[in-house]
Amino acid sequence: MRDLTDDVALMRPVIDALRASGTDPDRVLARVGLAPGDLPAGRFPHTAQTQFWKAAAEECGEEHVGLHLAGHLPAFHGLLLEYLFLSSETFGDGLRHALRYVRLLSDTLNARLDVEGEAAVLSLGMLGSNRHFPEMLAGAVIRLFGALTEGAFRPFQVELMHAQGAPLERYQAVYGCPVQLGAERYALRFDAAVLSKPSRHAAPELLRIHESLARRQLAEVERLDLVRKVRELIAELLVDGGATLEQVAGRLNMPPRRLRERLAMAGVRFNDLITDYRCRLAKDLLLKTDERIEVIVERTGFSEPSTFYRAFKRWVGETPVEFRKRGKAEGATVPGAP
Repeated sequence: MRDLTDDVALMRPVIDALRASGTDPDRVLARVGLAPGDLPAGRFPHTAQTQFWKAAAEECGEEHVGLHLAGHLPAFHGLLLEYLFLSSETFGDGLRHALRYVRLLSDTLNARLDVEGEAAVLSLGMLGSNRHFPEMLAGAVIRLFGALTEGAFRPFQVELMHAQGAPLERYQAVYGCPVQLGAERYALRFDAAVLSKPSRHAAPELLRIHESLARRQLAEVERLDLVRKVRELIAELLVDGGATLEQVAGRLNMPPRRLRERLAMAGVRFNDLITDYRCRLAKDLLLKTDERIEVIVERTGFSEPSTFYRAFKRWVGETPVEFRKRGKAEGATVPGAP
């Protein structure tokens, strides 16, 4: 199963909410290894959410930190998906446009909209195992939708998959509606009539521009996703001495030629990914273990020590023995090690 990621833009409103609640966000970021005031660009592993929310809960002194921060979130976050809403003809049109590109925010947001009579149901996906993230997200969605519809959006119910949470009256106070714990999905139920609410900012030309930007951003996410998948498969297959283009393509259920073409479109070559992984793995094993060179040769997918020695000297400019001796003497670490 591939690693799930979130876009860092999803965390910026949470940083604002921490500040608004009286908690120093820099202290939270420092506890998860980020420089004060700094959120790196791009995407980060969804598994990091657990560490982040643990740090946030402790800094806030708040057991139900996701729900707590939901009450301090800004209505608008400056996200591209918000502009898709605003430039669409109606709120419903904007929601349907935004759902096409929801992966720009998170791989866990497998969202869909269903209309069941007079009620509409927005399902948000599985959202991982940490309850603070979905509780915050539900509050963010309710706050955003209320602002987009000038207060016309009224949730009937919030469905949360986790069985244990905050007191029900606290959810009512933050969300403005009842909550069902232990539900089969994370979802919001609301009046379907609001889907026809016109947008005062509707602009077809702007909508086309926003959709074009969203398509380009989604293509970039998919490009990075493919490269990440190939790197993961290279790591798995090298253990068994494999990792050819044909083997990786087979694991991805696509012809080798198609994989080569897609990697070329992503601006990388398969052989370069192999070389990069072998180099980083070799450095990591040389510096962080006392494995014999013969073992490292095998683990990096080389058939002969002499071939490994030549390749390593070409990559680094010194032999494996020289690199290990110097690195351990200097206490060096390997950036981006596998």
